Amino acid sequence: MFPMDPKRKISRLQGRLSARFDLVTDAVPVGPLRVQFTRVRDPQKVLNDLCERIDAYERATGTRVNGDELGLPYWAELWDSAMGVGQWLIKESGKWRATSDEMHSSGVIAHRSVLDLGCGLGLAGTVAAMLGAEVLFADIEPECLLFSLLNGLRYRSDVEARRVNWQTGDLSRRFDVILGSDILYDRSQWPFLTKFFDRHLDSRGTVLLGEPGRITGEMFVPWIQEQGWHVQEKQEHIPNRATPIRLFELIRTMHTT
Repeated sequence: MFPMDPKRKISRLQGRLSARFDLVTDAVPVGPLRVQFTRVRDPQKVLNDLCERIDAYERATGTRVNGDELGLPYWAELWDSAMGVGQWLIKESGKWRATSDEMHSSGVIAHRSVLDLGCGLGLAGTVAAMLGAEVLFADIEPECLLFSLLNGLRYRSDVEARRVNWQTGDLSRRFDVILGSDILYDRSQWPFLTKFFDRHLDSRGTVLLGEPGRITGEMFVPWIQEQGWHVQEKQEHIPNRATPIRLFELIRTMHTT
């Protein structure tokens, strides 16, 4: 069987998503580039619709839905942290092309294997695909994987998406770069994330995390250093935001047992 043409894949994904959501497709400015990007027109409506369905279910069954089972649609938002990660990737790629320096840990994304973990709508991974990376989008929510595939396929025909729970999942491969946009908000998840990084990061690879300035971000740096990771902190100023996005570049300095 021949692989499906990317344009046909995009058309099918667009149709599938438009049957469920009110979509908007436009050119999202990320640094000097414009990313053709499809997203939910009104993320709040997605949340309201979910709450209505849960309320109807609870009234009909008399069973209260546990908070852990809600599956709140955080993925429907286009998060500033993803914008910051994407903007930094573009900036670093441009520096490399301008100077012709040798490839270093995170300065070049082209031809490298990239995991966009907790990808949401997939902006950071889509930028990586634009820059020539081999991208796998990963998230626990199936809806956002459809969006990330749709967006990534516009720039690279071999992007992939996999559903994964970083607490327990194993993708059975390693990556040169792992991206994460606003995935540090829950401190209880940090031990699961570091174990996931250890299982999936190449020995010379880099983790790049975007963080919007929460108190948990301040707490994360000393914590991750104690786990044997070198941290280099950067900042990205993005349009229409008063405070910069913090970027944490992580490199393994020692392996723990």
